[in-house]
Amino acid sequence: MKFPTFAKACCFLFSILPAVLFGEVTIEQNEDGIHVSASGQPVLNFQLKKIPPPEGMEAYYAGSGFIHPLWSPSGRILTDPFPVGHAHQHGIFSAWTRTTFHGERVDFWNKHRLTGYNEAVSVDKVKEHSFRVTRQMVSREFGPAILETWDVHVEEGDGVYIIDIALRQKTATDEPVHVREFHYGGFAFRGSATWNSDGDPAYESPMRILTGLGTTNLEEANNERPGWFSAYGPIKGEAAGVVIMDHPSNFRHPQPVRIHPVMPYFVFSPPILGSLDIQPGNVYQAGYRIIAFDGEPVKELLDKWYAAYKDTALDSYFMN
Repeated sequence: MKFPTFAKACCFLFSILPAVLFGEVTIEQNEDGIHVSASGQPVLNFQLKKIPPPEGMEAYYAGSGFIHPLWSPSGRILTDPFPVGHAHQHGIFSAWTRTTFHGERVDFWNKHRLTGYNEAVSVDKVKEHSFRVTRQMVSREFGPAILETWDVHVEEGDGVYIIDIALRQKTATDEPVHVREFHYGGFAFRGSATWNSDGDPAYESPMRILTGLGTTNLEEANNERPGWFSAYGPIKGEAAGVVIMDHPSNFRHPQPVRIHPVMPYFVFSPPILGSLDIQPGNVYQAGYRIIAFDGEPVKELLDKWYAAYKDTALDSYFMN
């Protein structure tokens, strides 16, 4: 089913997503992680088991604790686990970049700098439509620095998949983590290999974007504070993509985005506006809604969906 065009969407706006839901969501757990399907079709995998990078890449790029694949309703894969040129970016993931831990600089994003990394720890709960996982950001010298839980809720809508992620971070020790001002780091999406012009043989076309402010130019969108951000483009000849929405309770909402002028990724990144501290005993939390679709986005419809998301309390997405 195609993502609704605006003409097709007019009557649909009266029953704003996620009120219109259908289909059976199934969540299965095994030693590799979590697999979610809807009406018998795959929606997403959460990678619990560390998987090695493709042949020819350094072993330190091995990763876990991220979502890949994320599928569109037509079965097109929207994410890339080890992108050519930037193998440290894994699907949908969370990582801080320039931090100080135990007085030393640690980068949990760029694995090739060999100071830190992020990974899965455990699957903690699995319920109907929802699961909770624990991830951690690890200093190679000092060990775990940040523990992060993701509460993930999945629904099937009218031609779309709706994934809500509510995350909480706390220090793994009695040592604080200072996140320094920087132009990226936070909650990130790495798009399809078919949008990667950096030598990927699957490349078809550059990623296209649409933001909540109506921007379609990648360079102009960099550092915007749009509320929602959509990335899309051709995958096996047909358009598909995602929109990711920034919950209004998030720190520094609306959070600025880092969008690369060439590479197909973007990140909601509060450190763009300045440093922040994660102190022992305190919790950093944030929420994001991901909608996977086929076709091209329609701003008027996404604005309506975002208004519905903004009216929902973030605490409602945390599992009991």
